[in-house]
Amino acid sequence: MKWTPDDLRHMERALMLAERGARTVAPNPMVGCVIVSEDCQVIGEGWHEQAGKEHAEVNAWRNMADSNRPLLAKSTWYITLEPCNHVGRTPPCTSLIERISPQRVVIACSDTNPDVEGGGVLQLRSAGIQVETGCLEQEAQWQNRRFFWNAAHRQPWVVLKWAQCQNGYMDPRSHSQRIPGAGSFALTGDEARAITHDWRSMEQAIAIGSNTALVDTPQLNVRDIDAPSPRIVLLDPSGELPPSHPLFNSNPNLIHVIGRGQKAHSTFACYWDIHEGTDALLTKLHDEFALTSMLIEGGATVLQAFIDSGTWNEIKTWTSAKKFQSGLKAPSLPNNAVPPPHAQRGPSPISTSQGTAGTDQWKWFVHSVGHKQ
Repeated sequence: MKWTPDDLRHMERALMLAERGARTVAPNPMVGCVIVSEDCQVIGEGWHEQAGKEHAEVNAWRNMADSNRPLLAKSTWYITLEPCNHVGRTPPCTSLIERISPQRVVIACSDTNPDVEGGGVLQLRSAGIQVETGCLEQEAQWQNRRFFWNAAHRQPWVVLKWAQCQNGYMDPRSHSQRIPGAGSFALTGDEARAITHDWRSMEQAIAIGSNTALVDTPQLNVRDIDAPSPRIVLLDPSGELPPSHPLFNSNPNLIHVIGRGQKAHSTFACYWDIHEGTDALLTKLHDEFALTSMLIEGGATVLQAFIDSGTWNEIKTWTSAKKFQSGLKAPSLPNNAVPPPHAQRGPSPISTSQGTAGTDQWKWFVHSVGHKQ
């Protein structure tokens, strides 16, 4: 279908609104809605702001001025995701739209959730409402890539992240020199750290291996921006971490991934042995803890394991201006890592596939075919 410039403009606005819920709606999808009068004037806007609360369509309708409500009968609704037609924690959005009976509803992409999956469109069309789908469809699918991946594969969307120097070392110290309590080595500056914390805030969980936890004793939280911190996942299948480790004491929701027969040091334990593979681990984290996305920050062995097994979706790297002659090598970027298909919308400072922060350079890659065939 050929979309008009007004259609594209209003759906683009709806996508930007949807992005405002990026840090607060998981495991739900991001959704934005723009209501437009017959003469193409915006009369209502809204987005899904928090899981369990009102959806975008309801918020757009509630945010309208009372003086504009007589315009609803001939309005067009631009919605980034097919409206739900089932009762969850909130009533179905299709019931509201059906009751208002606007002249036209334009939807960016279908909802693959089995509870919806075309049912929302069918209900609206059965009510005599003109429904058109596919406006900026690929952009909308990319925006909710985590949600669609979870629905299809029952695994969290995996983002790998690391920093390295100009010649590919993560740390000037070798593996044997990285002793417990030695502390982390800062490769990048304050601007890069702020962007990294923004990346953290976009995912539901952040994971590291036991060696990184022992050597670096990181906080693994979000400090440089006003955003929620992700849940911590400690990968410790050999049971190397002591119960006195600071991460156990300060993070009651921490998930301790421990080998069978090992003792967990957190209320939330995930039993997994290395020989089961990373694919099995991801399924367990999704099914047992409802994780929809996870940022893996290290160390090099853990990152390389996910790369080698193909169980990753995105990679974000920092390259500093520093140079080391030796040390701990960074993971090898896989051949199937390509730039992302669409820029990220909304308040995040990351909107392209590469950029700089001070003297540091970041790059953003995605898996060319996903890791499920």
